[in-house]
Amino acid sequence: MPTTSYGYELAIGDDTDRDDVPVCDCGEDMTGKDTAHGRREYSCDCGVTVTIAPSGLVFDITD
Repeated sequence: MPTTSYGYELAIGDDTDRDDVPVCDCGEDMTGKDTAHGRREYSCDCGVTVTIAPSGLVFDITD
């Protein structure tokens, strides 16, 4: 299962709500924290990280 937000599979460049907590590939809600340059980084214990830019665009997804 892909990382999703509001049931939509996230991909780099997608526009999303910075305050919506994505659901990880493993099915768990991700934990968010603010990082440099106003980005918000969501991560999961399984190692997936989703970075959202201040504009709300998905900046990066790493496994």
